[in-house]
Amino acid sequence: MKLKLTPTQNLCVGFLESGFKLMQFDEQFYFVKGERRQKVLPKTLDALVNRGALEHTKQGDYMLSDEFVAHRKKMRQVHETKPMQH
Repeated sequence: MKLKLTPTQNLCVGFLESGFKLMQFDEQFYFVKGERRQKVLPKTLDALVNRGALEHTKQGDYMLSDEFVAHRKKMRQVHETKPMQH
């Protein structure tokens, strides 16, 4: 798994972590939550799958991979335990 994400890829992960659902309408993908909708390019989703952040299920859905979720949780814990330096 490649852990470095581009800002756009990181934004996509943030949408999923904050409860947005990834939906496809015709050929276009969107993050949807309530009335809010954000377009996402298929090549961005493919890059996230290739980096190991997303899994593409047999049903055609995209979801954060268990490995990536564990990595993010670990990174948050490391960040929370480090004292801030000014």
